[in-house]
Amino acid sequence: VQTSILQSLLMMNGSFVDQATSPKASMTLSALIEAPFFSNAERLEILYMAALARPPRPEEATELLTYIEEQTPDRDWKQSLGDVYWALLNSSEFLLNH
Repeated sequence: VQTSILQSLLMMNGSFVDQATSPKASMTLSALIEAPFFSNAERLEILYMAALARPPRPEEATELLTYIEEQTPDRDWKQSLGDVYWALLNSSEFLLNH
C-alpha cells in the first residue's frame, strides 16, 4: 500500500500518534505501565493486539523484548514501550488493518 508523503509525515510526526505513544499521555501505555501484574512480554503482546490484532511472532517478540529491557541513560523500559508502539502504529500492517 502506498501512502502520500503528507500521510506518512502525519503518522510519523503528528500529534495523534505522538500522544498515543507517549508513556505519560497515552491511556493505553499508562495502563500497561502502571499494571504491576504484567510482564514485559505480556505488555508487548497487548501492544501488538491493540495495534495489529495479532500476537507478535516469536522472532519479533525476542528482538523487541531485548529492546524494551535494554535501558540506556536516555531511555528506560517505559519509553521503549512507547517506541515499540510508535513502530507498530507506523507499520504498513497497521495501515492495512485500519
